[in-house]
Amino acid sequence: MDRQDTYLQHLLDDDALAVLRGLERELRAERAALLQARKELAREVHAGRELAPLEETRSVREDDGWRVSPPPADLTYRLVELATPATAEAAKGALSAGADVWVADLEDMLVPTSGRLQVAHQVIEEVASTRTGDAKPGVPTLMVRPRGLHLPEAYLEVDGQPASASVVDVVVFLARAGRVLLDNGTGPYLYLPKLETWQEARWWEDLLSRAEAALGLPAGCTRVSVLVETVQAAYQLEEILHTLRERVTGLAAGRWDYVFSHLRTYGHRPDHALPDRDAVTMNTRFLRTYTDLIVRTCHRRGVQAIGGPIALAASGPFDESVAMTHARVNRDKAREAKQGFDGAWALHPALVPIVRAPFEERDRLAGSGAQDRLRDREHPEQQPPIDPHALRDVSTLPGTATLSGMRTALRSSLAYLTGWLGGVGTLTVAGHIEDFGTVELARMQLWQWMTHGERFAEGPTMSTRLLDRMLEDEIALMRRRGAREDLLQHAVDLLRDSVVADEPPPFLSVRAYEVLMSLDLSAAAEGDPAA
Repeated sequence: MDRQDTYLQHLLDDDALAVLRGLERELRAERAALLQARKELAREVHAGRELAPLEETRSVREDDGWRVSPPPADLTYRLVELATPATAEAAKGALSAGADVWVADLEDMLVPTSGRLQVAHQVIEEVASTRTGDAKPGVPTLMVRPRGLHLPEAYLEVDGQPASASVVDVVVFLARAGRVLLDNGTGPYLYLPKLETWQEARWWEDLLSRAEAALGLPAGCTRVSVLVETVQAAYQLEEILHTLRERVTGLAAGRWDYVFSHLRTYGHRPDHALPDRDAVTMNTRFLRTYTDLIVRTCHRRGVQAIGGPIALAASGPFDESVAMTHARVNRDKAREAKQGFDGAWALHPALVPIVRAPFEERDRLAGSGAQDRLRDREHPEQQPPIDPHALRDVSTLPGTATLSGMRTALRSSLAYLTGWLGGVGTLTVAGHIEDFGTVELARMQLWQWMTHGERFAEGPTMSTRLLDRMLEDEIALMRRRGAREDLLQHAVDLLRDSVVADEPPPFLSVRAYEVLMSLDLSAAAEGDPAA
């Protein structure tokens, strides 16, 4: 299959394809430099450097005079943002769930094969045609999460090199849905993932400005929110907001990606070993500091603060397990409402009313709403300085690493990777909603325990022998459950290689994408319409 004869030719006309190729050429060198800067900073931290606020941008942080542009009307009320894959089935459930925002995800929740990407953009365009600028209860505003800076687009080569997935997603979205949304009184809204620095924010700003001009859209019409998913970004929140100040409407706490970023940044340090995932709660010091920082920064600069999702599934008949899940979600959102967040993400339609209740109760007791909260932020308070030590302090984390936690990490990762290679972007395992972000965290925990020879609470020490023994058990279990043998073997190889590596891959998703493309090309050659 010719990789130029792909879904993009079904979505874009020749003029839009020319815009796409032109933007890729214009932005490629800077993107490569930014990705190289990530590698260099990682090496420096590995050698002992500590992350800290930048001295050269002190004036931005200390200047009380600047504010971000006010949000559009349909991004003012954001108590619940429901994030799902950008599929037809997920869209149907999301649009009827009563959320204020639907985040159509093209990154961690969608398997990026040619056929699925084509359908995703068609679904987004169809939803865009029904949105208006009126913020109506129960009618969610559309937002799209494009793929991150680090991800390539295998289905488009420009001058013999894969294009940036970020450039592709943005151009396709704006070309197909931008004008429709504007004509309906709303606008194109994006959630930017996995930023690490203000220079990366500048790259996104440049991409959006150039794309708007090339596609004939009004300058600045694309508004963005930023997922704070990396340790590095936590030290540059003010700078990121300042760079995007004419576009940005919110900062969201991407909690599990943030913990993954912590492991990716500090995992080589023995004193940063983390316990089982479920023991890493949002009340632990490094995560509480991170979320406090997001809230304070948003309040100071007039931005909405959006809390992170809790990766629990609750659906089906109401029984004790569902009741316990609802209670856990309610407690988590009540904490965020008290902390000062304006709303929060949900990952399952059934949890939308559970997420909403604590924020509505907070506003009812305060006698205020979204407009009041934003108006109260017109006079910013002085921001306390960032405490670099608190942002990386995991010394008081409760719990320990356990064999049960290891088995859970292996089981969820293998099940998810096998399903992902077969086209399933989200999966519920043992009551948890797994996407690529949670799998990245699981495999990094396994790598960290392996690297430091972690002793589990039950006594054994992490080793390749223990890993392989447990893998055998999990492989046998998945075979009994009917897993496809070739996909299972690919998943085992991807997971094991990343756990035993001296240096783990920064993103397992990049390696998994290479495997996916080989499978997709084979399926296309055999005439599989799902490819």
